[in-house]
This record gives sequence, C-alpha cells and structure tokens, in this order.
Amino acid sequence: MGGRAAPAAATLTIEADGERLAEVRAFIRAHAAAAGAAEASTADLVQAVDELVCNVIEHGYRGGPGTIDLDARVTGGTIVVRIRDRATAFDPRSVPPPDLDLPLERRPLGGMGVHLARTLTDRLDHRILPGGGNEVTLSKRLRPRTARESNDGDHDRPAERRPRGHRPGR
Repeated sequence: MGGRAAPAAATLTIEADGERLAEVRAFIRAHAAAAGAAEASTADLVQAVDELVCNVIEHGYRGGPGTIDLDARVTGGTIVVRIRDRATAFDPRSVPPPDLDLPLERRPLGGMGVHLARTLTDRLDHRILPGGGNEVTLSKRLRPRTARESNDGDHDRPAERRPRGHRPGR
C-alpha cells in the first residue's frame, strides 16, 4: 500500500433497520478510503456489505428488532469486514449460485445478494457465534487509489467521465 499506514480497526453497531443502510455504506466507504483503496475495490466492498446487511435485516430479523455489528480492519493489503448479528443461524455459503443462463422472466425474484457478495469479494466465510447468531467475514484485496480516481468518498461509482472540452452548463 505504498507506505501508507493501515487505518485503525473501526466498528459500527446499528439497529436492524433499512434506514441505516446508508450509514453502513458510508462506514465501509470511509474505512476503505482511509486505507487508500481504489474506487473499484471500494464500490465492490460497499455493495457486498450492503447486500449482506440488507439480508440480515430482511431475512435474519424478518423486519423485527435486532442489532448488527460491523468491524472493519486492514491486514496486509486486504480489508476484512465482519458482520455480526443475533438472528437465526444461516450460512450464506449454503446458498447455491443462481442460474444466470435462465432468461430473466424465468428467474426467481431476488436471491442475488449472496451471489453478488461472493462475486465482489475475494473471500466470504461464516461461523455461528457461541451465544447464537452469525458472523460473516468478507475479505477484499485493495490496490492503492490512482491519481485519476476521485477522493471524495461520497458515491459508490467512479466519477462520470466527460468528453474533452466539456464545460458544465453547456
């Protein structure tokens, strides 16, 4: 990571409420930015974490009360995010991959969150917590941000490219 010191581990605890997803995305984005992550790596990790936290809210707690703990840290050029809940035990690794060859009209609604989390990260692990609940660990290798990438951390996608000579408002 080019001599940059890894950011300290960071934690966030939220109520299991879809209204808190923006806070989760901002938390992951800020930690990845502090680690010098590239925009593409950051966007992938933000999407993966968002999908899994959304699944905990919708399927784990079934819209009821509960908390979700997130822990993010960087180790050896990899950001590791742990998502912990106290919902019914569920191992996302048991979800079969979707049949992407089926026409869209024949595919079941939903069911892409775990697939996206697997695809967008380098590793997905799960364990049942001793007191009940789940811990999902995502790992994503990071590359340093390039000079061409935005540094603002306020969005999930690379900045829009404009043609040369483009002037806003024209």
